Amino acid sequence: MTRAFYSGLGFLLIVFRASVCHADGGSAPLDPAAPAFFDKPAGLREPVPALHPRGASFGKPRPLAPAAVTSDWPGFLGPTQDGVSPETGLACGLPPSERGTCPSPLWSVSKGESYAAPSVKDGRLVLFHRLGTNEVVECLDAETGGLYWSFAYPTTYRDRYRYLSGPRATPALDGERAYTCGAQGMLHCFDLKTGHLYWRRNLAQEFDLDEGFFGFTPSPVIEKDLLILNLGAKQGGTAAFDKFRGTLRWLSDGLWGRGYATPVAATMHGQRVLFVFAGDKSDPPVGGLLALDPESGRTHFRVPWRSPRYFSVNASSPVVSGSRVFISSSYDVLGAMVEVRPDLTHAPAYTTRAYASHWTTPILRDGHLYGFFNNLLVCMEWESGRQVWKQALKLGAGESESDEAPAGRKTGADQYREPPGSQGFGFGSLVWADGRFICLGETGLLAWLDLSPAGCRVISSCRLFSADQAWTAPVLSRGLLYVNQNRPGPDTPARLLCYDIRAGCE
Repeated sequence: MTRAFYSGLGFLLIVFRASVCHADGGSAPLDPAAPAFFDKPAGLREPVPALHPRGASFGKPRPLAPAAVTSDWPGFLGPTQDGVSPETGLACGLPPSERGTCPSPLWSVSKGESYAAPSVKDGRLVLFHRLGTNEVVECLDAETGGLYWSFAYPTTYRDRYRYLSGPRATPALDGERAYTCGAQGMLHCFDLKTGHLYWRRNLAQEFDLDEGFFGFTPSPVIEKDLLILNLGAKQGGTAAFDKFRGTLRWLSDGLWGRGYATPVAATMHGQRVLFVFAGDKSDPPVGGLLALDPESGRTHFRVPWRSPRYFSVNASSPVVSGSRVFISSSYDVLGAMVEVRPDLTHAPAYTTRAYASHWTTPILRDGHLYGFFNNLLVCMEWESGRQVWKQALKLGAGESESDEAPAGRKTGADQYREPPGSQGFGFGSLVWADGRFICLGETGLLAWLDLSPAGCRVISSCRLFSADQAWTAPVLSRGLLYVNQNRPGPDTPARLLCYDIRAGCE
């Protein structure tokens, strides 16, 4: 570690401890442009799902267990914005690869470029991706993969770092409406059942926004009658729109740019609070946690927290529990816990080097945080920030291979990525359901995990495909698991795969 590193880190810690509550209100400027609004035609009928032209179906799902609890997955990180599903009555596991192949998908649909997860509500799934020069929104039957409707519009976005150039933001489904925000900030509102376009906005053009390092990534968040997005505009950082008409309702201050973490709304001390983890391309690099009033955009407090490296962003959503908020950022600064007081001011609880997330959001269960710190799975004590254990997951092995970086390799995130065909999970994503964790590795490994302070046990695991950049967390709804294969494999196209994991354990 260099002296410059510790000097920069020390500066950030001082700023973290010295930050104070701000009472400035969210600004209420004139809407820079009226949204394009389209009245729904009278008598518009719901389409019947047809065989998807890029799809394949392999059977029908098993019946749900009589006592199974099921749920929709209406937006980023699921029904409670934390990667936790209330579903029960799920299958015990998957066949280990050394004893057999993975189960066949229930259905699959080949897709274009995208890192966006699908969203599911009332038996309809919205897939958001890029085909050629168009961003495409498709509504599918969640059980069969049949196509209800699709909508396409042109895009010119190109990822400057040669990653995929498709959408990043997960659709938000609310009531009978679907909301999408593309990589260039094209915001649309659709009727979920018919595909009718209610309204659209060109956010980049209207708010004079640049594309940052990786385009528009934060997913839309629904809060009562508002649609909230972290814009990173010069005149206002976070924006709230009327979810029915698309008109601007408020703008927060634009101090820290957009960032890539989706905001999280939570009830704290009896009040709703919106937590925004901002920090994108800026010189000097700035960013951190904003606590806002979701009704007005007024700022309760700010906590500076971002790597001093120019080529870094804040990408992992805040984790909220009780009166605490945990934030983490790769490279240098790592993790910080914020205590929120009853008057909605704040105090630092601790900082920790035990855990930080590059982009996935860790999951809190029973007083412990579980998530991937680069390619290592970590268990951290929520109360103290103490690291309980860390290990590299390997296919079919529950014990730790190593708790340190491989010999001769640097500790930067890029050096930890597993090549396709590797037996390691590499960067992974977690979902909690039915008392266990579902884990998807970036090269196509899937596993059921038993995680506790005592360690990690791989219940079952198998390889779904061999391809890199499977960085989108799985989605679970009504006993069906949806997995994005974001990049083509040796013998497969990029696909959305649906697996039947219904039926409880004997």
